[in-house]
Amino acid sequence: MAKRLFALTRVKRTIGATLLVIAGLLTLGANGLAAGSGACDFEADGFDDVAIGGIGEDIESVDRAGAVHVLDGSATGMPTSVQFIHRGGVEYEDHPGVGDQFGQNLACGDFDGSGYRDLAVGVPFDDLGAIQDAGSVQVVYGSGGGLTIFDEVIHQDTPGIQGSAEASDWLGSSVATGDFNDDGFDDLAVGGRGEDAGAGALGGAVWVLYGSMDGISTAGDQVWHQDSADIEGIGEAGDQFGYSLDVGDLDGDGIDDLAIGAPFEDVGSVSDAGSVNIIFGSGSGLTATGDQAFSRNSAGIKGVAVSGDAWSSSLGVGDFDGDGRDDLGVGSGLAQVGRLAEAGTANVIYGSADGLTEVGDQEWNQTSPGIAGTAEADDRFAMSLAGGDFNGDGFDDLAIGVPGEALGSTDGAGAVAVILGSNTGLTSDGDQTWHQDSPGVKGVAEPGDHFGYPISSGDYNGNGRDELFVGITDENVGSVEDAGALAILYGSSSGLSSNDQLWDLTDLSGASAGSNFGFTGGGFNGPV
Repeated sequence: MAKRLFALTRVKRTIGATLLVIAGLLTLGANGLAAGSGACDFEADGFDDVAIGGIGEDIESVDRAGAVHVLDGSATGMPTSVQFIHRGGVEYEDHPGVGDQFGQNLACGDFDGSGYRDLAVGVPFDDLGAIQDAGSVQVVYGSGGGLTIFDEVIHQDTPGIQGSAEASDWLGSSVATGDFNDDGFDDLAVGGRGEDAGAGALGGAVWVLYGSMDGISTAGDQVWHQDSADIEGIGEAGDQFGYSLDVGDLDGDGIDDLAIGAPFEDVGSVSDAGSVNIIFGSGSGLTATGDQAFSRNSAGIKGVAVSGDAWSSSLGVGDFDGDGRDDLGVGSGLAQVGRLAEAGTANVIYGSADGLTEVGDQEWNQTSPGIAGTAEADDRFAMSLAGGDFNGDGFDDLAIGVPGEALGSTDGAGAVAVILGSNTGLTSDGDQTWHQDSPGVKGVAEPGDHFGYPISSGDYNGNGRDELFVGITDENVGSVEDAGALAILYGSSSGLSSNDQLWDLTDLSGASAGSNFGFTGGGFNGPV
């Protein structure tokens, strides 16, 4: 079990009819504690909400169909209701499919400009008729009462979408949102890491669909891959361009830009070393003009490209130096550190008026001066990343998942490191490490829990400081194996606090073996 969630591989596996069920509001018991996330205020009440994937949940006796639980933010941090979202139900045209893993990736955005955030749900193992694992994305719209049943399903056979559905395209293997054309409507980026783009199988591609007053539109959709005109890099079979996505204003022009990970990109003769591309927003949408590409062999980037590092398998955006331009964290949980295999490392590349710049690039791992912990093989430091202002000082901080971390003799228990931002960027001063054996943190560290995979942030209680939401996707709940759980560490003036909450399915639909509640993986999105 220790390596099941961390497999990064070249090997393939895995706007139509309404297909969604949102169950009625469920009243939570006294121990019903929840989490929130950045910019996911579905009912526009001023408190971020959280959507949490349970990719292994069985729906209507359909194995691993998947579901999403949405928990409402509040001033007290204690939700009073939750929505349960899944496919199926007698009034809808479709039913959950075996192994769909509905909710594997999630992202929030206001696609119709209503003021209510909407939810995009990646379903990368969705079969379209006889086309196995073609993949799709389901968009559910927000309202004053939270998410509604007004939704749309998007796939490559949707009219107006470029390309055609093929087996193992895995459309929806990553999702991200941002306003790429500065029109006030958020847009949707969707990765299909298995798409046979450009040079061949698993080259990968990213679709961008633009928002409008009617929501996501197919008009003017774009497809990006490494053989797109003027895009830096060379498309090769197995690159999996679009494996990971993140969004930020990296050049400070007020328009969002898109970061795209290709963790299996060959760098020269170094196989599967990984790279990241930046495509910049403009008044007319994303444009190849000024596109950037970085690897660990790029001039000024610390470290050296090593075969199998899969650099860019995780991405995390934040303004770590408070200069008004977002910065980009690029993670490689499989990177070798010294002689330690899969110890993991992360680079931080800072934004400038010209986009990302190698000037001031940082590398962080558990051998970095001032960083707590000791680098060990299989720690997988930076397997997940999330930016957030946890102490409310105006500088974003970087949370780094270390899901393979051993705590004493407890292998694979997992941990999260937090590096604080400052006017000079990230600094090890005041860094924190959290795990289930930390004083005040609920739960008990157990072998193979993988605390820290995935992670995300948001201001769930509306106090101006972000919380950190930590997936514990292989947590055993009582005697139920791998049921999964979600921990919430609250922000404070001194950073994250052990005044935490722990949430699992015993308070919702019921814990079941292999539900993997809290898991939103693939492109390493966290709960949102």
